[in-house]
Amino acid sequence: MLEAVFKDQGAFVLVAAGAVSAAALLAYLGARKHTRRPWSYAGLAAALTAEVGVTLLLPSAGGESRRCVVVRDLGEPFATEQGLLNLAMFLVVGFLGVLAVRRVVPVFLGASSLSVVTELCQGLLPWIGRSCDSSDVQMNVLGAALGALAGAASVRAFRGGLRPLTSALRPTLLAFGSGILVCGVVGSCWITPVAVDPTSLRLAGGAEREAARQAVTAAFGDHERIVNVQVMPGWDGGADTLLIALETGSAELSGPDGEVFSADFSTPPEQPGPAGFPVAGAAGPRNADDALRTATSYAEERFPWALSGTIATSTPVGARAESGWVVAWRGNTDGVVAPTRLDVRIDREGRVAALLARHVKDAPTTFPPRRVSEKRALAAAAAYYPGAVSGAVELLAVRRDGAWRAQWFVPVASAPVTAAGAPVTVDVVPVYVDAETGQVDDRPTPPHGLPTVLPPTAEESVETVELPDS
Repeated sequence: MLEAVFKDQGAFVLVAAGAVSAAALLAYLGARKHTRRPWSYAGLAAALTAEVGVTLLLPSAGGESRRCVVVRDLGEPFATEQGLLNLAMFLVVGFLGVLAVRRVVPVFLGASSLSVVTELCQGLLPWIGRSCDSSDVQMNVLGAALGALAGAASVRAFRGGLRPLTSALRPTLLAFGSGILVCGVVGSCWITPVAVDPTSLRLAGGAEREAARQAVTAAFGDHERIVNVQVMPGWDGGADTLLIALETGSAELSGPDGEVFSADFSTPPEQPGPAGFPVAGAAGPRNADDALRTATSYAEERFPWALSGTIATSTPVGARAESGWVVAWRGNTDGVVAPTRLDVRIDREGRVAALLARHVKDAPTTFPPRRVSEKRALAAAAAYYPGAVSGAVELLAVRRDGAWRAQWFVPVASAPVTAAGAPVTVDVVPVYVDAETGQVDDRPTPPHGLPTVLPPTAEESVETVELPDS
């Protein structure tokens, strides 16, 4: 995570290192005239400078200002890298603070106040580019408490002089209470608390890592090494998703019992060399039929269940198949596209560049009455999310609250978004319309398939599909 935080921040790291060193030097020079432990003050100054720099000055992509997230699950931050890093950072502050001033209560309350002020600034000042989060305060305060206790134990162990707990207690409580009162007034006037369910990525456990290993091995054998596994909590009743970092790509495992597995080997420009999984005996395809043969050879070895009772199609990705071909296997049940599916994108080198596999063991055979036509579904989708239809409209089998329903899948292109110095981009939003009720269902669903259309840019337009007559 530290690598991700400080990526492309070389200038900040150099400036921050200089500031931390300067703060430590100044604290040492100032403290050595008045105490025999100037190194403790130097360490405390360095830790405080690092905290301010990382939380308030480190450039960030941006957070939502004037809002503070209140996480309902108090146990969530203990399973996230962010939470553990916050705890470690303030543990150091608490530990060095007690070593320096020899007082436990003032150090603990001072560090706690620093955490509250930090989160308040993150919520109030949009230029900081960060979000206010109750989990951060929780872990910071816990870290400060553990650090202060560890510092006190260390002083006692080395027979140092530790001030009584009541030392400077009254002015400390007065200052702490006044500061928290001011923060409370400011927060109540300008910060809106938003209670949410767990949203942060958490560390994967042993069973989750084993599930990820089995899925990656089934798809790619020993060709890919797993670098890291994290868990992204599901929202609105959806299942959790395992985010799997691979040596040359990424993968996801989600759905009940891990029924959906996807992988992508898109190589970043700075990473040389071929990307993707090599298919034994396959050469670079020249057309859709070649790609179909390569993908079929791969599927027969890795996903034989996808070839039974399905029909395969091979579709170019891009006008000239510049990104290869997507070979898709689909079945049909009672006029509805079955949920079990396999998509394999074969690149121009004959490698597996992307993969989406969904193996449903309780696939439906019947569905509720279907009273909504494609035309009505298109009208409902247009009312819900205005935009041009971009791609095929299909009637899919979708699991909702444990029951299978037939729902129209309508891909709708969003309005073009322009960013300074970047091409105009258009997102395609999937809209699901229930074939029985005609209502739009915005609950989370597994991915429908791999994209076969390159993202539109400023020079391209999104094809508009006319509404059918019936």
